[in-house]
Amino acid sequence: MVLDDVTRLIENRVFSASIKNSLLFNQYNDENLEIDLPGASETRQENLRGYLRTFSERPSLLVIGEAPGWRGCRFSGVPFTSEFQLCEGKLPFSGNQSSTSKSPFKENTATIFWKYMQSYHPHFFAWNCIPFHPHDSGNVLSNRTPSNREVAKYLILLSELLLLMQPIQIVAVGRSAERALMNIDIPCIYVRHPSHGGANEFKAEMEKIFVDY
Repeated sequence: MVLDDVTRLIENRVFSASIKNSLLFNQYNDENLEIDLPGASETRQENLRGYLRTFSERPSLLVIGEAPGWRGCRFSGVPFTSEFQLCEGKLPFSGNQSSTSKSPFKENTATIFWKYMQSYHPHFFAWNCIPFHPHDSGNVLSNRTPSNREVAKYLILLSELLLLMQPIQIVAVGRSAERALMNIDIPCIYVRHPSHGGANEFKAEMEKIFVDY
């Protein structure tokens, strides 16, 4: 597999990570019996491995977001991807539902992201500054902006990923991802986050970037 080294890094540093912060959830190692199917963490691990296996070449572009959203990577295990998309089978990779929801969760950001990015796969690799889901206190089905301390804690992992990938270019999706990369002196191109009315700008900015790839 082309990304064997990246897979090992994720398996060793992400899948087995023990998080003591109750406002971060490791979707690859932990389960909430009220909202997760039995074996959900293993399902999400395998979903991510399925994504990693689709790379026939080492991608030249790294696309970095902030953190998993609850309608997206929290249940799919794949950055910028919902479990609905994995089950629908229209992406270059597929997977299984991990939530107890009657219908697999959909995420607007994930829908927009792959609408515009699917044609560029496998020339880019999607990841997040923080690989775990930040949520509000008392509401696990919510999204919270990570604290500066949380972002800083996982910058080492992000640095190790960048060292392995050796991308030609790095794209920060949103200002939070841009700030995280700037904090480790990593040059990047900022693009508008596709949510909250940013879809057209995201599309135009990514098209401009891929002209050179």
